[in-house]
Amino acid sequence: MQKIPVTRDGRRGSEIIILNSEDVLKIESLREREFIVHTKEGKYYLHSSLDAFEEWLYEEGFRMIDQCNVVNMHHVTHYDIGRGIVYFGDPDDKKTKKASAARIHREHILNVMEMLRPGGKERQDRDERFKALQLQTRDDRFARSYAMIQAIYEKKRAEQLLADSEQRYRSLFQYNPDAICEFDPQGSFLSVNPATEQITGYPAKELLNRPFHHVLVSREDEAQWQMHFRKTLEGEPQFYETRIQRKDGSVVDLSMINLPIVIDGKISGIYAIGKDITERKRSEELLLKSEKLSVVGQLAAGVAHEIRNPLTSLRGFVQLLQSKIKEYPDYFEIMLSELERINFIVSEFLVIAKPQIVHYQKKDIALILLNTIALINTQAILNNVQITSEFHSDLPLVECDENQLKQVFINILNNSIESMPDGGEIKIEVCCLNNREVRIRCIDQGCGIPENRIPRLGEPFYTTKEKGTGLGLMVSFKIIENHRGRIEIDSELGKGTTVDVFLPVK
Repeated sequence: MQKIPVTRDGRRGSEIIILNSEDVLKIESLREREFIVHTKEGKYYLHSSLDAFEEWLYEEGFRMIDQCNVVNMHHVTHYDIGRGIVYFGDPDDKKTKKASAARIHREHILNVMEMLRPGGKERQDRDERFKALQLQTRDDRFARSYAMIQAIYEKKRAEQLLADSEQRYRSLFQYNPDAICEFDPQGSFLSVNPATEQITGYPAKELLNRPFHHVLVSREDEAQWQMHFRKTLEGEPQFYETRIQRKDGSVVDLSMINLPIVIDGKISGIYAIGKDITERKRSEELLLKSEKLSVVGQLAAGVAHEIRNPLTSLRGFVQLLQSKIKEYPDYFEIMLSELERINFIVSEFLVIAKPQIVHYQKKDIALILLNTIALINTQAILNNVQITSEFHSDLPLVECDENQLKQVFINILNNSIESMPDGGEIKIEVCCLNNREVRIRCIDQGCGIPENRIPRLGEPFYTTKEKGTGLGLMVSFKIIENHRGRIEIDSELGKGTTVDVFLPVK
């Protein structure tokens, strides 16, 4: 509902009176920028522009009946087409029969068509033909007014459609999870959506009017970007992958689509749409590594079987010689002991390489640890690392899957060995706490882990090692969780790391 500033006499400097649009019966145009506003109380004068006058066409209930008059249809009771007179009544009076704007327009148009139809009034006498001519003239004026109304309506409709299209585009731009960037022909950012800020780590103000290549990782990536950008400016959409460096220094892999921006038949820039595929690339790499490990495991299992066959022959002949030759008994014992050790390592290796069905059984945790230490001790010696163990007496049996626990302990010991490139000592302590759980503690003298990284250990793909995947600890955490236990890690940079594995006693 509009507020209309009017005066009673139309003179400049006169007292301004504010009217509500709903109280207006009719607005009559006198001349340019001068109008008379009719109400039930009387008439008032309004000074305004033609644009403001046309706005009345969009105020609810107002209709233009000719080029000079806009009528509030809420107050119209009847419209005499022949005489061109509008009758107003009280809208609150139930006896008042309101006119329909659609009906009035329809009657006008039908009347105009009838007047213009050849021979439609040939039988009328001179007065009737003159009256028809007057009516036709008036209706021609109405037709022109109606055409103007239609033109204004079409203009407003086109503006609304354009506004709706702009809002849909803005929604697609703002809420798209993929990065959407607009570039000028020189390759500088013109606009970026929120997803671009999230993926790159840069706020929009640090990207706008800067070239894209400053976030690329290498010169090779920059050369690739320039090539695809040039082809896009030539009108060819481009699909490719590249890498960018986030503001925090991390690298993100992107799947890119370049599309030309065409305005008036000319390419004025490009849109680039980037999808973060970093996790997908990592998953692909891990699948490749997993496949390689699977093949290596199968080959290793075959080699282990081949090793055990000659071991059996060697062991048999050593025992035969021992029974025949009474000299050098100590030598024979050492040979048999080493052959037994080789056979044990090969057997343990087969257990690790071959997939096993999970069976929870009561096992001696100390024996499991001793077997694991024997399996990994050679690697420790090669890295100048010494493994010592201390087992408290009367350790209870633990219900567990032996092979899975060996996998956990091998992973923990491997991490400890790798954290001590200059050698050192790994100490393993096993004790029972209140007859409720067994604690296996592994203490190393390695480089340690930053305190802020410890809470994230065990997350997939999160690792503190340069070439690690983060899956070793993730699997270890899951195995211990399935055993209804827990893993706790305490570390200090430069001093070492302590890993505690707690397993319940059933």
